[in-house]
Amino acid sequence: MNKRQVDLLINLSSSGKFIPAKDLADSFHVSTKTIYKDADTLLNTLKSTSLKLDVKRGLGIRIQGTISDRERVIRKFMDASEQETPVEEFCPRQRRIALVKEIILDGKQLTLKELSERWWISKTSILNDVDRINATIESASLQIRSNGSELIASGEEVNIQTAAATFIVNASDSRKAGDVTYFSLFFPEKVVQSVLTIFDPDKPWYVELPSYYKFALQVISLVQTQRACSGFHFTDQLQAIDTGSAEESARASETILNRIGQTLHLQFTTADKEWFARNLSAYRMSNDSVPADQSYKPVIDELIARMEDVQGMPFLNKAHLEKQLMYHIPAMILRLKQGLIVKNPLFKDIKTQYPALFGMTWYAISFLEERYQITLSDDEVSFITIYFHVAINQKIPIRRVLVIFNQHGQLRDYVMGQIKHLLPDGTLFLKTNFTAFQSIDLSDVGLIVGVNIPGLVSKVPFIRISPLFDANDQEKLLKAYASYLIRPQTSNEEQHYPVLSKLVNPNLIFWKDSVKDRKEALQFLIKVLENSGGVTDGFGKSLLRRERLGPTEIESGVALPHAAPETVKCLSVVFLMLNKPVKWNNTNVFVVILACVPNDSIAIYHDLVLDIYRLVENKTRVQMIVGLQDTEDLLDLINS
Repeated sequence: MNKRQVDLLINLSSSGKFIPAKDLADSFHVSTKTIYKDADTLLNTLKSTSLKLDVKRGLGIRIQGTISDRERVIRKFMDASEQETPVEEFCPRQRRIALVKEIILDGKQLTLKELSERWWISKTSILNDVDRINATIESASLQIRSNGSELIASGEEVNIQTAAATFIVNASDSRKAGDVTYFSLFFPEKVVQSVLTIFDPDKPWYVELPSYYKFALQVISLVQTQRACSGFHFTDQLQAIDTGSAEESARASETILNRIGQTLHLQFTTADKEWFARNLSAYRMSNDSVPADQSYKPVIDELIARMEDVQGMPFLNKAHLEKQLMYHIPAMILRLKQGLIVKNPLFKDIKTQYPALFGMTWYAISFLEERYQITLSDDEVSFITIYFHVAINQKIPIRRVLVIFNQHGQLRDYVMGQIKHLLPDGTLFLKTNFTAFQSIDLSDVGLIVGVNIPGLVSKVPFIRISPLFDANDQEKLLKAYASYLIRPQTSNEEQHYPVLSKLVNPNLIFWKDSVKDRKEALQFLIKVLENSGGVTDGFGKSLLRRERLGPTEIESGVALPHAAPETVKCLSVVFLMLNKPVKWNNTNVFVVILACVPNDSIAIYHDLVLDIYRLVENKTRVQMIVGLQDTEDLLDLINS
């Protein structure tokens, strides 16, 4: 027996009662078919013992026998299992990593039969793993496909490398640059060492990179190197890079790939170097003094104008906002065109504390998708949300981050550089030493960061970090920044919904006794709006694509799906009230609200979104809404 079957024996013996096969399958992360196959193995094995295995469809599986007999058999098989040659048995995450490594990275063709025998699981379980992988890499336009016996991933080199990098970034728990242990799950040691040597923390060009770029850039470098080691190269010449740092990136690409090639006795093609140069540009690996690409200025101006229309007010210090967006947007577009990934470490805090502003930013920036044929991501939009948050709150005194050092020299400059690149652009800093701290005016300081400072007595929030500024320090600083400098403004005003009350239509409020899942709920809403003629043919596709990119539900138990404004003809708000909640990612959702706002109604979007969030911002209010009896009750609540 393999380890899973021994564990199954222990599980069943401990209970002595019928356990449904579905519950066992969920517990062991396999299909029910695999559980029944394991039960057959146990049945044959237990024939020579005093225990009896019962398998009854509809009831489940149980082991009968006295407690002493069960304990004796368990000890016997546990001892035998420890002495046998271990079977290669992985949990689902490990299996999926192995599938991506062998099929996508290494270009192998694997049969379902050999994988089933290798991992002692059913072919159904393997195909379920493939489905999960394909959902993760969908944006890369590559899928692992089965012809009934083999698993294959074939496509253009750009899609293969993008798919591999996408999975590796998403499968990481920490997304920590230089994570040798994690990288070794996918790549040979010699490849990991040769690539990470290039990303030397002492190199000035590397120190200046934000930490969330470092990890992603290391991943795509490892993927390209491993593919080249396996004999896979880019062959088609790429279009010229349309960023101001093109020449600098091309020189860096030539230098870096030549060094890796010398170490691994590997020859990169000209097209390989062009692709890598594009990646360097996409991750802003260039000197800040390189002038911004002015061809993007009309796009930036349009984006700012759209957000001003949404907010119903002009931005102060617009030149500073334009400079920030000129720095970020061109690289973002290039990343998304290539399917590259950046994870924003502040994303969860932004989405939780500023859901309305996050939604408004999505609405304002959505025109870029059609214009540049890209698909926006939650992480990319959350970066832009930060810029707009700072611009909107210019009237509020900006609180600074005060950094206190207990040492001098090069390490001090290194830590200061790391802090600046970890926190959002626009953050204002002061720095001092411990001796001079008492003379600092703290009236506009929102957070004090002590580098190797034992402690501090101050009314201003204080955190201590080490001079090494490791992953724990980075996480601590980000949480403090989110808690003390990105806090939602609270209000005790009585709730009312002036815009929503004018738009709500009783014919677009639906009460459903049961909806099977999120997909069925969305399809229902799409059909309603298509039948009404209020949306274009592309509405459903846009709505479903947005759902795949990131969560649209909020913790109070409400889902707020939305589609690109270009796909909307008529201004409307649809309510779907569920008597039984459905799983929306990891949240039980009771209410679905779909706001459809076309571009020509952009001025109303801000107030409408705020009304909706005020209506459903906490669980108590949502439960009250769920308890309403009919449409008239809901209309009374909104109109009151």
